[in-house]
Amino acid sequence: MKSEVDVLKTQVDELLKVVQELQQQNSEEGWYDGADLKQLFSFSDSTLARYRKENRIPFTKLGGRILYPKSYFTKSLMAKMKNKHLL
Repeated sequence: MKSEVDVLKTQVDELLKVVQELQQQNSEEGWYDGADLKQLFSFSDSTLARYRKENRIPFTKLGGRILYPKSYFTKSLMAKMKNKHLL
C-alpha cells in the first residue's frame, strides 16, 4: 500500500508532466485571431482595440487580419497560476 507521501509524489510528477507539455506547446508558435480571444477571454472588440492601442498585448497584421501570439497568453496564464512555486 502506498503511503501518502508516495501518492503526493506521484501527483506532483503528473502535474510536472502537464506543465512540461504546456511549455512545449508554448514553444511551438501559433496565433490567435480576434474571434479566438473574444471566445477564450470574453474580450470585446473595443477591449482588444484598446489593448492594442495601449501596447498591452502583442499583435501583428497579416493580410488585413490582426493576429496575436499564443505564447504570450500561455505565459501570462502560467504567471497567474496559483501555487506555481510547487512546479
